[in-house]
Amino acid sequence: MAEPARPSSGPGSGSEVPVAGRDDSAELVALYDPHDPVGRVVGAVPRSRMRAENLPHAATGIIVRRSDGRLLVHRRSATKDLWPAHHDLACGGVLGAGEDPRSGALRELAEEVGIAAAPGTDLPLRPLLTTWYRDHQTQGLVYLFETVWDGEVHFADGEVAQAWWMTPAEVDALLADPRRPVVPDTRTLFTLIEPAPALDHGPWPVGATALYRFGRQGRATVVRPATVLHDGPDELVLWIAEGTPTVRESVRERVRESAREPVPRPGGNPAHSDDGPHRVSGQWRDRGIYVRIPARSAGWSLWHFFDGDGRLTGWYGNLEAPAVRRRTASGTLLVDTADHALDVWVPRPVVAGGPLRPQWRDEEEFAAFTGRPGRWTPEQAPAIRAAGEQLMSLARAGSPPFDGRWTSPPADPPPPAALPDDWDLPHLSG
Repeated sequence: MAEPARPSSGPGSGSEVPVAGRDDSAELVALYDPHDPVGRVVGAVPRSRMRAENLPHAATGIIVRRSDGRLLVHRRSATKDLWPAHHDLACGGVLGAGEDPRSGALRELAEEVGIAAAPGTDLPLRPLLTTWYRDHQTQGLVYLFETVWDGEVHFADGEVAQAWWMTPAEVDALLADPRRPVVPDTRTLFTLIEPAPALDHGPWPVGATALYRFGRQGRATVVRPATVLHDGPDELVLWIAEGTPTVRESVRERVRESAREPVPRPGGNPAHSDDGPHRVSGQWRDRGIYVRIPARSAGWSLWHFFDGDGRLTGWYGNLEAPAVRRRTASGTLLVDTADHALDVWVPRPVVAGGPLRPQWRDEEEFAAFTGRPGRWTPEQAPAIRAAGEQLMSLARAGSPPFDGRWTSPPADPPPPAALPDDWDLPHLSG
């Protein structure tokens, strides 16, 4: 049976909590570009106008768990401006103008359920997902987090009427019970993250879309949708089309994962959380490329670049962690890897049939990032370089993958119109 979440102050569990009487009608909230998957602020309006006109904004959601896996579930106050008296699986709320997602999440936890870190410490928030939710009542970019909390909770601001600690089985029963309505945005988000993506070694169907993602420490830093052109016992071949929507990390010291960087959309971003650099949306601006990922762990992928006339200009050996292939609960295909900065460039010979002359790329970046937190250790660096040396040897010998395959662009599949809703699930590789 679900255990009541007893407050440390205020009315007892199960009782209605008096509303604090806060008037937030004039509170300014940021407006977001509804087509941007990571959040681009385009203005600010009073909260009352945002609700009345259903304007695109941003919000936080925080799933709170006990260390034993039970989830904090609450019933919203009957005075809430959206979905009053509904059950909710997450705390959270609308971001104010100028407020970054992590700060907003911490504020909502403290206000709604009295969860706050002890002085001088940080409350760990694990990012789970960034995605848009839209219906006839609201449209918001939701930054979903998770935290573990074994302390007490209390409901001082009147937004929570009742709460329980529920086991996963009890949460499933709640979601299936029409007599206990659950807020639709949290219900939708929960179906995206539960269950976690499962390993899927394929073969994946030709024409399917797969997300080729770089990341580190559980966070996707570069996301590029690609079309599956081949998935066999030798390799997975993807095609990233010109104009493909992308997401990439934006930070001054960021490793360049490619010789061709996507173009970020114009416009400013809000202040972002200090759990990592912020990300920007963009497009793959060059001619489409093949990405060939060996079926066996090789420590690299091979990218085929073409000029505007469709002629092969060369091969780019991207040194990276062995790929982890997964399928999400919604069927989205993920290829997760971690970039290793050091790369190999193999230009097309000037004379047809001439020898291939591979070259190192980004050696200074590789040296600069060796030993940094979240990267690779000095002890791991020789193995990364050895993967590049292996690829160079294959190029000089004209051995697969340098054997004349995939040297002409396909009939270019159209790029995806947008990223899927679960593009930002926690990254797994490296």
